[in-house]
Amino acid sequence: MSELQADYAERVSFVVVPAEETALRGDEIEEYGFTDLRHGLVTFSCSRAVVVKLPGHQFGKDEIRAAVEATLVAD
Repeated sequence: MSELQADYAERVSFVVVPAEETALRGDEIEEYGFTDLRHGLVTFSCSRAVVVKLPGHQFGKDEIRAAVEATLVAD
């Protein structure tokens, strides 16, 4: 994530929620459909609309970069 944060520093805000905080964010986890895995990536447009949801944590830099790029063209 730190490499991607540097690549998109001027255009994207990255917020990483540690797994330990998932108990506090149970409603958000359910809202995004991550109830089975309780992990995932969600990207939002400038208008706070969900653009991409990737459940789990078995995705890499290429998938994250594709999600960021899709989000940049969403608004």
